[in-house]
Amino acid sequence: MDPPPDAVSQHVLSAYDDRLSVLRAEASALERRSRTFSVLRGVSFVAAAVTGGYALFGDVPRWVAYAAIAVTAAFLGLLVAHARLVTRMTEVEQRIGLYVRGKRRVAGDFADFPEQGARFAAPDHDYAGDLDVFGQASLFQLLDVAQTGEGEATLAAWLAEPAPAPEVAARQAAVRELAGLGAFREDFAVEGMQAGARGREAGPLIAWAEAPPALLGAEARAGGLPVSALLTAAKVLVPLTLALLAAPRFFPGAELGLLRHAWLLPLCAQFLVLLALRPAIAPIIAAASSREAPFARYRPLLARIEQQAFSSALLDELKAALAGPSGVLASREMTALETRVGYADLRHSGLIHLLADIFLLWDVWCAVALERWKLRAGQHVKAWMRTLGQVEALACLATFAHENPDYAYPEVRDGEPRFAATRLGHPLLPRDRRVTNDVSLEGAGAALLVTGSNMSGKSTLLRAIGVNAALALAGAPVCASSLSMSPVRVRTSMRIKDSLEHGVSHFYAELTRLKRVVDGVDAGERVLFLLDEILHGTNARERQIGARAVVRHLVERGAIGAVSSHDMGLAVLEQETAGRVRNMHFEELVVEDRMTFDYKLKPGVVTSANALRLMKIVGIDLDFSESERAAEPTATAAAATAAAATAAAATAAARE
Repeated sequence: MDPPPDAVSQHVLSAYDDRLSVLRAEASALERRSRTFSVLRGVSFVAAAVTGGYALFGDVPRWVAYAAIAVTAAFLGLLVAHARLVTRMTEVEQRIGLYVRGKRRVAGDFADFPEQGARFAAPDHDYAGDLDVFGQASLFQLLDVAQTGEGEATLAAWLAEPAPAPEVAARQAAVRELAGLGAFREDFAVEGMQAGARGREAGPLIAWAEAPPALLGAEARAGGLPVSALLTAAKVLVPLTLALLAAPRFFPGAELGLLRHAWLLPLCAQFLVLLALRPAIAPIIAAASSREAPFARYRPLLARIEQQAFSSALLDELKAALAGPSGVLASREMTALETRVGYADLRHSGLIHLLADIFLLWDVWCAVALERWKLRAGQHVKAWMRTLGQVEALACLATFAHENPDYAYPEVRDGEPRFAATRLGHPLLPRDRRVTNDVSLEGAGAALLVTGSNMSGKSTLLRAIGVNAALALAGAPVCASSLSMSPVRVRTSMRIKDSLEHGVSHFYAELTRLKRVVDGVDAGERVLFLLDEILHGTNARERQIGARAVVRHLVERGAIGAVSSHDMGLAVLEQETAGRVRNMHFEELVVEDRMTFDYKLKPGVVTSANALRLMKIVGIDLDFSESERAAEPTATAAAATAAAATAAAATAAARE
């Protein structure tokens, strides 16, 4: 008997409600303070305007001028304080959103979340399309709480590519630890939201950081001249221009004549230097100062990882990777980059930037500072981003574990192929509709042939096996009371799509998918195969011959898996494989023309079918008597053929 879903998840929802109460109370208090600040800002602005006007244009005592300065300072202080308050209000709203979404995930209401991971779906993947790994109402959509493109890409890769047993064990330990670090996961998610990096991978930053230096390279040239010579000239020309420009101020009574305008000569020279260097410095500045892909947004996320104490080996290793060979932390290096990018952002300031660039060669020095940063830290950026992605992916799995405390951490170990689960369910189904079953595939060649009527649960069982295998090999807990398995390659043939555009029939498309499964086994892979309604695109005789041959081939090569079918003729596989393929079935219950299903897996072959009954229930009330009479000779002939085959086999055995 499955436990009531409320008893399993109620404490998670209760904890989320408690946290939401605290956050909403803080949001209300901040809103009240914001209204107060708005009033004070208005009053101080009016007071500053009135007193300042009197001080500037009226004959008033000196204290009025002091008062004007004081209220103006108060207005500016209130402006800054209110901006900080608004920032905190936004952050609290973001935290509230995290827990509201968490409650929806626990309730199974996540199908309209925008993070579907469709960009990670490969049409020819071994199982992702069949098992709803990506897309709407998918496994990725349920798991994804990452706030950066790196985290999402890492999570997608883990779900699509099984990890070896030692790596699974390391991830599980990290997930267990992070599941108990709710404050860290909350802070980490909010830092990611504020970074604005969702859906944006760090590829541009990595490419920029690893690009060869355009200014500081030994052979770098610009405008046909060595860059080093141009930079040396710039170092001389800028102070010379400024000194000549300021000289008349220091010699007010001197007869300088044309020397008053001598600064124009070095200014023209440095303008030529700027023009020569522009092709080299423009890409550096443009990439680093892009508002579409701000490079410094990852600093708070890296700093939050560095500040957290971890005990699991994997998290400790990832944290250590954020310290470079010189011991300088990644967040400090990103702070240095943020400072340099801040200077380069002057390019968005129009006239101010133009004047600074002409008189100070602003862009040149910004580009040099960025190039020096690249030479010092650029080669570490890819490792930092990989670390960030892994920590975010682990946080996704940890949130999933925290919100499903009844899910089990699977035992994944090398050895004979196996998949043995108790009370296995489908994690994408809501708890109030989920039915669990025990599944045992012990040893090489173990397989299930699952028969049953329409809508009885065959396909859902196969998907539950596949989805939980993907979860287990990603390092996540699984929707089961227990699961023990070996590392396997999941290969499926379930949702088959034909293509009019490419002239591919449904049956040919299915054969292509089956060939991928067979090829994987023949290549020596340890395969967990899941075949839904195998070869149902052809006639019954050829389906039986072909399906039996495929399944026998797979189990003889040591693969494990499950096959669903309406075709009772495949039941002979249990005898043909000496019990390695076991017959299991689902059945329906019919009471007064109402059909229900218990979705419980039972041993043996199903003894009933419901196609004609379903036709009547939905209103297709035809006379089936002619069909039944027409089928009788066929059935009689089939029985006679089977009897003849049995007699022939017995005769041959007697002769031997």
